[in-house]
Parts: sequence; structure tokens; C-alpha cells
Amino acid sequence: MTHPDGTPIPKLPDLRFVELDAASLGLEGPRMSFMEAGQGPRTVLCLHGIGANCMGWRFSLEALSQQARVIAWNAPGYMLSDNFAAEAPPAESYADVAVALLDALGVTQPVFLAGSSFGSMLGACLAARHPARVAKLALMGTSRGQRWKGAEGRAQMLAMRAASVAEGGVALARTRSGKLVSPAAPPAVLAMVQAVVAATNPRGLMQAARCTDRVDVIADFAPRIACPTLAITGADDQVNPPDSVGALIAAAIPGARFLSPPGIGHLPELEAPAWTVAALRDHFF
Repeated sequence: MTHPDGTPIPKLPDLRFVELDAASLGLEGPRMSFMEAGQGPRTVLCLHGIGANCMGWRFSLEALSQQARVIAWNAPGYMLSDNFAAEAPPAESYADVAVALLDALGVTQPVFLAGSSFGSMLGACLAARHPARVAKLALMGTSRGQRWKGAEGRAQMLAMRAASVAEGGVALARTRSGKLVSPAAPPAVLAMVQAVVAATNPRGLMQAARCTDRVDVIADFAPRIACPTLAITGADDQVNPPDSVGALIAAAIPGARFLSPPGIGHLPELEAPAWTVAALRDHFF
């Protein structure tokens, strides 16, 4: 089978597990799940969005594994990774867990980090908090967080998140996936996105939602990001529009480049894998 853009649809790697130090990281248990493909010495770390998981990196895992070891995590509370103990964990806690995962997998060199939506927010945090661990950064569906929206906007967003996931991941996939892709996305792409979103754990999503509620990437992280950064926001992104979110984040990160490809929505890694992989290769390698 092939993606509508002509890219062969690869099989997913097996889901793998590693034990982390739960007590020091604020986790309820030590289990962290992830997928990986390829071999080092270069490593690409992929961080998914708030309604996604490692399966959303299917095409990147396959294509980038030709040049690097590619690790796609499942954040705490996602896809059999144990939850945080706190119901409103800070972004820094997610970043610290990502670093602990790299340590557990023996990755000591700075990584090429690709983050999608919520994962882009965490990627910005990780690059600012642990600059020695990130060689280059790519932000897609670029998220600013919610703090900049003010009290009313933040409350509305949290309420929407809670309502959208109240009936579970399958209902979330049915009702929200259309917002994640371009209105022009083919049905096959929407179906692929729905298959990823359906795996969402409601508690994990709400912990992530409370995390993003407290963050403003422009104020909190952007000025401290020193590595080469590429920000990508599709022209049809209905979640984080390019002019009002993505372009402003790129402008706040020293030396960052900004791309807004036409006909692509919030998830370029699934909507346009050929274009996205080419952009990541050009930036990372």
C-alpha cells in the first residue's frame, strides 16, 4: 500500500519497553514504551502530539533510519508508558523523562529532535533546559502552549479537552481527527490519523493538557534555544495557525527558519511524509 503522496506505507516497528527511575522522575511506575529503527551513531528523537503516540512517526521511523537511529517515545500516560503521579506535570518533567529515556538507551551524543504539536512544545523545553543534549531541533505543527491566551481562553481549552476525551480515545478519534488535517486531506490520510488518535489514554491526555495550559514557548523557552531550529506549520493548520502561532515562535528563536507548506494541516509527518522527510533530512543531515 502507498500513501496518497506516493510514499510506501511501512510496517511499524515492535513496541519496546525500558525501565526508568520512577521516583526521581515523578512517575507512578517505571515503564516507558517506545519504537525505534536504524542504528547510530546519529540519533533522531521523535516526540508526538497531545492526541498521538509513537505510531504517528511511522514514515519518519522508516525513512530516517537509513541515516540514523530513530527513537519515537510514548510520553508518560501514552501507549503503555506509566503516567506521572502529578495531574498537572510541568513541561520540564516531560523533558527530564525524555533525557532519562535517552540515558537508558545508551544515547550520550546530542540528538536531532523532531517534535509534533505538544511534542514541539516539549522539544523547545528540552532544548532550552538541556542544551547539551540537542544538536538540532525541528518543530512541526508548532505549539506555543496556552498561557498566552489568558484565563478565559485557557479555561475554554481545558474544558474542550476534557469534553473531547470524556468518552475515550475511539470517540476522540472520531470527533477530533478532522481538525488535525487539511480540509483537502484524502480520506486515507484521515483514516491513518484516526488510527493513531484512537489509542489515546484520557488521563494521559489531560495531564498533558494541564501541562500545556501553564506554558508559553515564546516567553519560557524560545530565547534560550541555541541549536539550529526549523519550525514547520502547514498553511492549512487549524490547530496552530502559521501566522498567529508558528511564525511568531520561529521569530522568537534565534536564527530559526520557518516553513509553511501549502495544502498541509497540523500533522505534516502523516499528511505529507515525502515532503516532511525531505525537510527533516535537509535540516538534520
